Amino acid sequence: MASSKVVLFTSKTLKNGEHPIMLRLIQNRNIKYINLHASCLPDLWDEENNLPKKQHPHFHQLKVLIRSRLLESEKAILELEQENRPYTLEELCKRMAIEQKRQQTSVLQYFEAVINRLNLSGRLGYAAVFTSTRNYLLNFREGRDFEFADITHSFIVGFDEYLLRRGLKPNAAFVPIRTFKTLLNYAKKEGFVRVEYNPFKEFSFTKYRRDKPVKRALSREDIRKIELLELTPGTPEYHAKNYFIFSYYCAGINFIDLAYLRWENIQNGRLVYVRRKTKEQLSPIILEPAKVILKYYQNEFPNLAGYIFPILDEKHQSLKSKDYRIDKVLRQVNKALKEIAQQIGIESKLTTYVARHSFATNLKKKGVATALISQALGHESERTTQIYLDSFENEIIDEAVKSLL
Repeated sequence: MASSKVVLFTSKTLKNGEHPIMLRLIQNRNIKYINLHASCLPDLWDEENNLPKKQHPHFHQLKVLIRSRLLESEKAILELEQENRPYTLEELCKRMAIEQKRQQTSVLQYFEAVINRLNLSGRLGYAAVFTSTRNYLLNFREGRDFEFADITHSFIVGFDEYLLRRGLKPNAAFVPIRTFKTLLNYAKKEGFVRVEYNPFKEFSFTKYRRDKPVKRALSREDIRKIELLELTPGTPEYHAKNYFIFSYYCAGINFIDLAYLRWENIQNGRLVYVRRKTKEQLSPIILEPAKVILKYYQNEFPNLAGYIFPILDEKHQSLKSKDYRIDKVLRQVNKALKEIAQQIGIESKLTTYVARHSFATNLKKKGVATALISQALGHESERTTQIYLDSFENEIIDEAVKSLL
């Protein structure tokens, strides 16, 4: 069993004549010293109690520091001993560092760290979800920060009730609750909380599963109405129609992925791109209606810094400027789609997302297996289905997609 003790390290003398205060760890005659970044003159050190003498000008501060570091070491030793397995002093030091990290980082501070990482990696949309969740928690706590130890089952229930009191529907409240749980999983992996820590264990997600969102999908007939609608080229409605139809015939590609498409993404009759949400590479076949749309943009917009659609160009260099631009265009496109829906008598709300959902729904109506549809969409959440689909070849998906024609 390891032991810990605070000592005045007299083997080293600092320029001011003081000696460093060290935490000494001993195990099987192996010794390791940890610098507490504090020092003391030898005549002000109490050898019997391993503390500075009371006349030391910083006696109280040093006493707190020493006792806290001793407590950390004793706690780490106890945890490792309870695991009933061999361990080294190096592992003990790592366990102590994790414990110190836990104590120094609050939940909202950790939120900020995760948000910064997501922004730096270009996942601006996901960063916005975490920012929104952090803000909900900040309001729930009335502006007060909190520690991971404060997160209990009753804390989560209270946060859930707070979201519903704000008027959020279960589907909307589910997003911050799920994101909060994801943050805790990140914290586990990084050592901010212990692996066995799970305040969500007794929390039920049943009500969220019960309250399923209203499915919005257009029939094949309504899709044809949009395709046959004659609009003036270059108008917002004309572009909105093209983006919608292109998404529908290209396996329901998301608008953000569509905006980032370059001509180099077209390879051997396929649209080869990495889905920004899941980082998974997809390669749907390009059907004839989509080819017609591509030809139009190739002729009319040849100088867009390689981009296919007139959404991004060379002016948009930073991730933030691209994100802002895509968000602005998306609002314009959805507004134009709303006007298109009114023109052709579609009563349901028409947005770019409806193209993706219509793609999946119409394949399902054709009798295509859900597993194939899941793979074509690049769904990450359907893990079991995705594992089963790993053996499917592109040709099988191609035949399924061609059934739309």
